[in-house]
Amino acid sequence: MDLPIQRVLRPRDLDEALRLLAADPAARPIAGGTDLVVQIRDGRKRVGVVVDLSALALAGIDVREGEVEIGAATHMDVIASHPMIRREFPALAEAAALVGAWPIQCRATLGGNLANASPAADTAPPLLVADAQLRLVSAAGGRTVPIDSFFTGPGANALSPGELISAVLLPRQRAQSAERVVERFAKVGPRREQIISVVSLAGRAELDGDGSLVTVRLALGSVAPTPVRAYHAESCLQGRVPSDDLVREAITALQDDIAPIDDVRAPASYRRIAAAVLLERFLAEVGRG
Repeated sequence: MDLPIQRVLRPRDLDEALRLLAADPAARPIAGGTDLVVQIRDGRKRVGVVVDLSALALAGIDVREGEVEIGAATHMDVIASHPMIRREFPALAEAAALVGAWPIQCRATLGGNLANASPAADTAPPLLVADAQLRLVSAAGGRTVPIDSFFTGPGANALSPGELISAVLLPRQRAQSAERVVERFAKVGPRREQIISVVSLAGRAELDGDGSLVTVRLALGSVAPTPVRAYHAESCLQGRVPSDDLVREAITALQDDIAPIDDVRAPASYRRIAAAVLLERFLAEVGRG
């Protein structure tokens, strides 16, 4: 496969990579390439120079007492199978296991999935639910931004020229007082597997002994210009015991959280219905006790 790329630069360490990106603002970083290569091949992006990050020490999962650090170059199959991620961040593990087919999961990286800034990015809703922070680095230094301010529009993000994601930081879950925790990720598409989501939902509910929702967090993909938290639905559910009436209230509130559009994959009306169905299924599991 011929690609219109003039040069591939292979830095030996992160500092060199950042210098190369600073020297040429048009250069694009690449690791797994599962998004960028397709976009270049299809003519959706014109890239003459790429900076290959695959040899740098940007992969791995570091579990610490208060947080988990996932390197931006960590592959989806590693995230999906990691015991601690599966235990404490199950929605993220489930989402990583649904990013394309298994060969794609072995190449696709967490940083790439986020930097691509698709409203349909599978890992974005679970990371929104987890209150993740992104560590961004450039030749000028580093900064940390909350994920809910990282996405700025379809295909657009808060990265400055020459800046890249180096890691994702997850605060360890604070559910010591909860009797039960339910966390899930699900998506809807034209077939069961290997799909770009038409709608996706990540939910986390922490329940008290009487079944009331101590904490509830909901985030969705493919229903707005960016992945979004469903704050209206969360507020409706907070502190209450799941019931059929409450589910109907939450579904109504959810419609104020989303702004879907018609596109080649689905009309906006379908997306609203699908989002309601995913929320109903999540709350049904929460309510089963």
